[in-house]
Amino acid sequence: MARGKRKVSTEAMDAKIEQQKAALEKAKAKYEAEKDELAHLIKLRNEMRKEELMDAVLKSDHSYAEIMAFIKESEEMK
Repeated sequence: MARGKRKVSTEAMDAKIEQQKAALEKAKAKYEAEKDELAHLIKLRNEMRKEELMDAVLKSDHSYAEIMAFIKESEEMK
């Protein structure tokens, strides 16, 4: 014999809705914190890469003009 769905009171449904809203807000806050941490890490990595690149340029036997020509040539080949 098939049973019908049990009716849920509006108060119980309101409580479930509020509980779900709270869970969603918590998840959103965690997402935002994780997103901010990712942005921070990417910024740090980019700063490190800039420093490495500058060190390599300064230690290089090639002139600024030669390095720029090499980079521009590489860009044109794409």
